Amino acid sequence: MTVSIKRWEPENIIFWLSRGRRIASRNLWLSICALHLNFNIWMMWSMVVVNLPSVGFLLSSQQQFLLVSIPPLVGALMRLIYSWIWSWVGGGLWLGISTLLLLLPACGVGAVVQDISAPFWLLLLVAGLCGVGGGASASHLSNTSFFFPKSEKGLAMGLNAGLGNLGVSVAQLLIPLLILYPLFGGWGGEPQVWGHGGEVRFVWLQNAAYIWLPFIIVIALVCFLYAHDLPKLRITPHDQLDAMRDPHTWYICLLYMGSYGTFLGFAAAFPLLARNMFPLVDASPYIFIGPMVCALSRPFGGWMGDRIGGGIATVFSNTLMAVGTIGVYLSMPSESSGGSFLWFLLMFQLIFFAAGIGNGSSYQLAPKVFLIQAGREAQARGETVQQAYLRGGRRGASAMNVSSVLAAFGGFVIPKAFGSSLDWFGSFVPAFGMFLLFYLLLMAVAGWHYCRRGAPMHC
Repeated sequence: MTVSIKRWEPENIIFWLSRGRRIASRNLWLSICALHLNFNIWMMWSMVVVNLPSVGFLLSSQQQFLLVSIPPLVGALMRLIYSWIWSWVGGGLWLGISTLLLLLPACGVGAVVQDISAPFWLLLLVAGLCGVGGGASASHLSNTSFFFPKSEKGLAMGLNAGLGNLGVSVAQLLIPLLILYPLFGGWGGEPQVWGHGGEVRFVWLQNAAYIWLPFIIVIALVCFLYAHDLPKLRITPHDQLDAMRDPHTWYICLLYMGSYGTFLGFAAAFPLLARNMFPLVDASPYIFIGPMVCALSRPFGGWMGDRIGGGIATVFSNTLMAVGTIGVYLSMPSESSGGSFLWFLLMFQLIFFAAGIGNGSSYQLAPKVFLIQAGREAQARGETVQQAYLRGGRRGASAMNVSSVLAAFGGFVIPKAFGSSLDWFGSFVPAFGMFLLFYLLLMAVAGWHYCRRGAPMHC
């Protein structure tokens, strides 16, 4: 089973260089692998849903947007539990357990897509099972943050989250290819007849789920054998409520919701958006690009937060997201124009790139802000550095948990907003207008609290 550590002092340079860095790196890469797989499972549903009508499922556009919004919603709710249970079970042990839980959605999706008579409530249930993969960030990133000293937290969490988030892109890249072949022979079930326009072919939608089964088992086993459990912190819901009393928790939560919610929501909604706006264009070869750009730019955002300040980097990212939103609006089809798919695609890549920077820069604010706050309190109380580090780390982890939970709701709000906007107004323009105003608000929040000269927490 996992290795239990009794003493951990990453701010002690001798301890860090002689022993700490090696252990921290091992657990970082194990967390990256597990989180990557969680995101594979979490977002595979969006690639399945876009194909369901073509194989015979009777679904309206509103129902499809609802189906892709359910995994982010359930993922956000799962984070309420994941955000504290790892600190009681042990971070390493929880890596293995949470990975094994992915067997539920993988098996569920693989079964339901083979029955076109499945009722809508069953599709909603399976969509909810995919949300199990959404809880992992709340536990994996918080656990990782305790392995590294303050000077390296931003890059470490950026790598963890960025390469983990890359699971969305990998799923969106591989699934359209994997469903074309009978990978599992008779064991995988019968093919479905896929038809769109004049094109008809056989597909195996169940491959989108079954392909992850061996990876789930192997990664869970490796985590059980080689991950480490740090001294148990015993974070409780009370700690999270305590963190919620601090206004900085809400500022950081709002900033992270803007970037992380954008990533989740647009990754889930983009296939349906592209098909609705440009029905004559096959967008499937490009779906994976945006989430990949976002995932790869997240470590850069964490690095920017370490070097130039999280506030400055977050203002920059929200500015780019606002510009990208305006660009998407200009690319949309109208009564007098068919729009520009190329411009639409490029502007979405800009939004994803900016969201990745914002993910890295805003999330690493939590541990830094609360460590600075604890250091100031320690000077007044005459506490030791170790006492201040433990209190600040605990508060920072609780604040990250709150931010992670609420930010994931963005993945539900964005697809639902698109579906409602189309249903109520017959257009996506009102939804994009709401997102633009939100990005402008976030620029003001980050600039005032963490960026301007004289800001109380310039970091």
